[in-house]
Amino acid sequence: MSDQTEVFNLEKSYNHHEVEERWGSAHWEALGSFHAESSSVLEKGKEPYTVLMPPPNVTGSLTLGHVLNHTLQDIFIRYNRMTGKEALWLPGTDHAGIATQTVVERKLKKEGITRHDLGRKEFLGHVWQWREEYGDLILRQLRRLGISCDWRRNLFTMDESASKAVINAFITLYRDGLIYRGTRIINWCPVSQTALSDEEVIMKSRKDQLVYVQYALVSHPGRFITIATVRPETILADVAIAVNPADPRYADLVGELAVVPVAGRYIPIIADDYVDIEFGTGALKITPAHDANDYEVAKRHNLPILSVVGKDGKMTDEFGYGGMDRFAAREKILKDLEELGDLVRVEEYEHNVGYSERADVVVEPYLSEQWFVKMKPLAESALQVVNDGEIRFHPPHWINTYRHWMGNIRDWCISRQLWWGHRIPAWYDGDGKVWVAASYEEACHLAGTDKLVQDDDVLDTWFSSWLWPLTTLGWTDRQSDNQDLRAFYPTDTLVTGPDIIFFWVARMVMAGLYFKGAVPFRDVYFTSIIRDMKGRKLSKSLGNSPDPIKVMDTYGTDALRFTIIYIAPLGQDVLFGEEKCELGRNFATKIWNASRLVFMQREKYFRDHEEFSALYLKFDARSAAVDLAGEWLLAGYHGMLDRYHTAFSQFRVNDIVKTLYDFFWRDYCDWYLEALKVQLSGDLTRAEAQQAVCLAVHVLEGTLKALHPVMPFITDEIWHQVLQRSSEESVARSPMPLSDPDLAATDLRGFSLIQKLVTEVRSLRSLFGVPHSSRASVLLRPGSEVDKQLFETSLPLIASLGQCIPQLMADAERPPHAAGSVVEGNELFILLEGLISFDKERVRLQKEIGNISSYVASIHKKLANRGFADNAPPDVIAKEREKLREAEDNLEKLNSNLAVLSD
Repeated sequence: MSDQTEVFNLEKSYNHHEVEERWGSAHWEALGSFHAESSSVLEKGKEPYTVLMPPPNVTGSLTLGHVLNHTLQDIFIRYNRMTGKEALWLPGTDHAGIATQTVVERKLKKEGITRHDLGRKEFLGHVWQWREEYGDLILRQLRRLGISCDWRRNLFTMDESASKAVINAFITLYRDGLIYRGTRIINWCPVSQTALSDEEVIMKSRKDQLVYVQYALVSHPGRFITIATVRPETILADVAIAVNPADPRYADLVGELAVVPVAGRYIPIIADDYVDIEFGTGALKITPAHDANDYEVAKRHNLPILSVVGKDGKMTDEFGYGGMDRFAAREKILKDLEELGDLVRVEEYEHNVGYSERADVVVEPYLSEQWFVKMKPLAESALQVVNDGEIRFHPPHWINTYRHWMGNIRDWCISRQLWWGHRIPAWYDGDGKVWVAASYEEACHLAGTDKLVQDDDVLDTWFSSWLWPLTTLGWTDRQSDNQDLRAFYPTDTLVTGPDIIFFWVARMVMAGLYFKGAVPFRDVYFTSIIRDMKGRKLSKSLGNSPDPIKVMDTYGTDALRFTIIYIAPLGQDVLFGEEKCELGRNFATKIWNASRLVFMQREKYFRDHEEFSALYLKFDARSAAVDLAGEWLLAGYHGMLDRYHTAFSQFRVNDIVKTLYDFFWRDYCDWYLEALKVQLSGDLTRAEAQQAVCLAVHVLEGTLKALHPVMPFITDEIWHQVLQRSSEESVARSPMPLSDPDLAATDLRGFSLIQKLVTEVRSLRSLFGVPHSSRASVLLRPGSEVDKQLFETSLPLIASLGQCIPQLMADAERPPHAAGSVVEGNELFILLEGLISFDKERVRLQKEIGNISSYVASIHKKLANRGFADNAPPDVIAKEREKLREAEDNLEKLNSNLAVLSD
């Protein structure tokens, strides 16, 4: 092959490593392919389109969840960029308070150091050093995935501008009366030693013991009141026993005193409507320091508050359990209660228990003074914009989940007992009075003294994340107004997991409305949950989570991107196995080989690139598509584009890739390119052949553009070979092809009839076992003069595609030993004599008929059985009847085939 030819075509085999290296993020970034400018919107009038990247944790590494989420985002941003919008994808990472501090503390622990040994300032120095060394790993891996962010705008939630926004947001909410400091029962993680919001607690089913304990009545010797609890270790902090005022069993005991077992303390018996008469004994121990509901009961009855479990999950009592782990104390107190004679009975009890999302330990309800955001005032407008359709959810059923949470929202605990994060901008004077300000100097000015101490706590990580649509565009306070905010806010599309609909989505809506007066985005696309082939969620502990980098190394990045979207319908879980990526790899290979075939035809009819470019750049697809297959291809291509763009407008990304796959593999490769070979081997002039090749390239290039948002690497490589394009050009910035409604509506019956005819010939060949190497004689009896003319001009095409020798037949008897069929009123017969052994085929058919006859009889017997018919579920019976219909249809075909061989 000459040097010219090598340039004129692709390498023989597709090597994804070379292609990805050539057209990777470094190349695209150097070209500025993904830059978006506010001036293009504000001065040139381009329509903006903005995607907001959910900031991955700096502690993270790439998972298949990231692959799905970021591939979806990349598809949306590339598509809108190619449809002419000023498309901005805002990247960044999250400081991940608990996760990052835990990682660094573990590292220091190996060196025998704790954060307390170092002090706050030095410890934070270690965290920043760790972030500099490892914090960008996830971004480098995302670049490997080929995502097209405007990386100049990369933001870290602890960057100066983002931190300034967080502090100002806190101050604004505090001064507006929406942030307060209060004592509440909060979720406490004994491992991370910090408060958790309700959304950071994962409910899990857990088997515990429901323990029945009797409390002696002070004024009635020998009489007891019995309670039931799953936390007997907290009996030591009981301050009352509550009964329902409507419960007649205990009416005479209200106001009496009972003795707390082990502790020996006297506590009152009170009446409160909160008590569930049906649960346990109907008598409830009240332990306000260790249960949120008990705390509310205690406040109503002015009861004291006692605590016996510390921040580390260990007991703090004075009754012999101090220093013990809470669960060890639970076991010991059961034995002690039994020895005292106060243990009535124990039952197995399964219930939902809260676990720390990060540490995976049982959360401890803990009475603590924390900072909170009042959520109900913020939730009202955030619910309204979703109800009104100003923000749309895809799939829409998540609206119900959103409504339920918003309607039952609780105040948000935003303080965390950590050192890594945004420190709460509150200072305390000697009298304990709080002063909220942006700096120590401002706080001193407000307080009139410099004897102030800053709050030790930091803000919940999500407090910076809920400002993300604002801070990524340079917002720092309510007065912020810059070019980017005017051009790109509100953003357009948020792609995220449904598991953070409360953590993040709802709160961003609240923040956007409160601080900016506008929704933060217009559409929210909720991704699927990825599971393994057994239906289990992917996790490191199960060892069922493939490393995406290794998958990309093996199959190619485009293959992984394509596959994970292909198998992920909107609103449905994804069952992923690494071997499924063969689908994407095979498709990439098909694209490559089909492109090579087209370029080989180009080599035959054009001297060089210059001659091809001169004709192709002036090429008019309408006038070139004069043959039957060309008209059919062009109509199908524009029909595909219509479905493609419609699917994008409806966020049916899975349908987008299936539309592309089906068109390219089936229509373009399996049918059109085969028809093109026949056409080019006919009596065409060189000019006609060139027009035919240009049409094939035209549809190939348009399909490559449509595929580019999904498979950016291979499409950029081949697109450059369509015309000898400079490496400084990119398909990412080329215009997306649009559908022509007139072409899409073209009558396709001519070529479609040939397709059906060829398909039926192939089916009959397979049915009768005609060897693939044999060319069968096929007789065609047209059903109309129009079809006769169509067949006469299409005999070479039918011969090649059907691997047969077709000829038209006049009205005559059906030939003997011929397999026949009817296609849209046209009869066809395959002459079997000499192609197969009739004797062997008869034996095979008779054996198969016998097997299926027995199967049919067994289903009839099953359906006639009254026991089955009366007791089986309707869907099971329906499936059996469907099996019967299919078997009887097969039996009829086999008998017909046997009759053909017996003529």
